Amino acid sequence: MRRFHEELNCLHQSVIKMGCLVEEAVRNAVISISDPSPELIEKVILGDDQIDHIFDQVETSCFMMLAMQQPVARDLRLIACCIRIISDLERMGDLAINIVKSSPASNDYQSLVASDILIRMGNAVTEMIAESLQAFTKWDASIAETIEEHDERIDRMYEELFEQLFRCESGHDLRSAIKSAFIGRFLERIADHCVTVAERINFLVKGSV
Repeated sequence: MRRFHEELNCLHQSVIKMGCLVEEAVRNAVISISDPSPELIEKVILGDDQIDHIFDQVETSCFMMLAMQQPVARDLRLIACCIRIISDLERMGDLAINIVKSSPASNDYQSLVASDILIRMGNAVTEMIAESLQAFTKWDASIAETIEEHDERIDRMYEELFEQLFRCESGHDLRSAIKSAFIGRFLERIADHCVTVAERINFLVKGSV
């Protein structure tokens, strides 16, 4: 039993490590919106390999513990939540790559439309990831419950982005406007994944969403 709880603790720490890598990837992706540095793109892509590696390790560990230990109650909820949370984290890492692929450094260094709004969205999304990790680290449902409120703020900025894109002059580069729309969507999706992670944490702590 002691070894099992050590394995659970290791599992918990691995998910946190994966989350920290995702937070770093998203932060660098947001920086790439205004910083046309090819190094940032490479850093995010290489970081995704680490994220995928931890995903595979954690997923394998979870299924091994389910098969070998047959956990119940909170232990079972923790393993189930970890399986779902790493899926959300892995998708966030993929979205970070999508952002850098739409950044100026990947598109002939053409500046994006409404980059100020995108940066505000990106910073807010990065804060949501950090809060999600804090909630998971501390198993704190009160932190998790505030994340949905932050998601509403992201949605308002997303609407603001499209209002500005629709006001673009006809002579403005259409390709840049489309890239901005894509990045806005990617950021909005990351925020949605943060909300899902928060719901998992509520389930872990309370036994219900």
